[in-house]
Amino acid sequence: MSTARAPEHAVAERATSVHHFEIETEGADLSDWEMIDALYEAGCSDATIRHRSVEFDREAPTLAEAIESAVNDIETVTGVTVKGVRHL
Repeated sequence: MSTARAPEHAVAERATSVHHFEIETEGADLSDWEMIDALYEAGCSDATIRHRSVEFDREAPTLAEAIESAVNDIETVTGVTVKGVRHL
């Protein structure tokens, strides 16, 4: 009895790139230390946090996936709402 094995090329990994974009927010002042900590804990360690925006260098297969994951991370923080996205 032989066991079939998938060829190595059958399991392709998706290539990723670093995507640079900015998410504008409303609500809480992001420059407050508690907000900075909350954003970092939410997964925004790859971002520069400003007063009302978060600028990302996020690694993902596509820009859309990078933005989606960043928006999801930001929206887990109480008091912060995503207002818009700008590709840099």
